Amino acid sequence: MSNYFLKLGLLLIFAIASSISYFLTINSTENAADLEKRNREFMLKNTEIFGSDKEGNFSYKIFTKKAKTTDLKQTIYLEQLLIEYISEPTIDWQIKSDRGQIISQTNVLALSGNVVIENKSNDNPSTIVTNYLEINPNTLTIATNRDVLITINNNKIEAKGFNAQLRENKLNFSSNMTSNIVNP
Repeated sequence: MSNYFLKLGLLLIFAIASSISYFLTINSTENAADLEKRNREFMLKNTEIFGSDKEGNFSYKIFTKKAKTTDLKQTIYLEQLLIEYISEPTIDWQIKSDRGQIISQTNVLALSGNVVIENKSNDNPSTIVTNYLEINPNTLTIATNRDVLITINNNKIEAKGFNAQLRENKLNFSSNMTSNIVNP
């Protein structure tokens, strides 16, 4: 009879221990799944991202050494990027930056860290340098409220803030500017 109670007691202890371990495992599995969802990160290296116009034709491409996001419906973070226009051969502008963000639900790229905009044309080579810039790549509109250094044919213009229409090569300054004009 005592052997019966010993077996029953051991069976009861095993049943309680297995029930406790089951509930702890279920709870930790749910927490691990929630934690995994929060910490998931999507990353691409040496990637080209193409943007299209309203008709669906590719109009520009972004080459980036690293693109990452934690949610594909949110902001995409870029590192070491280059933007080139491919649909219009008359647009000679290239835009480089250390960092950038493709902001979701908008058509704006926010660039930061050594932003360099170069016009590679032979007729009117120019360079615009700033540390922050917002660009609408479809309309070729750029803007910043930060310090800007513009070099056109060895002439330098310094300003704080500007906006520009790259397709038409038009600049509008937001503040006073200083310039250094070189006589040919």
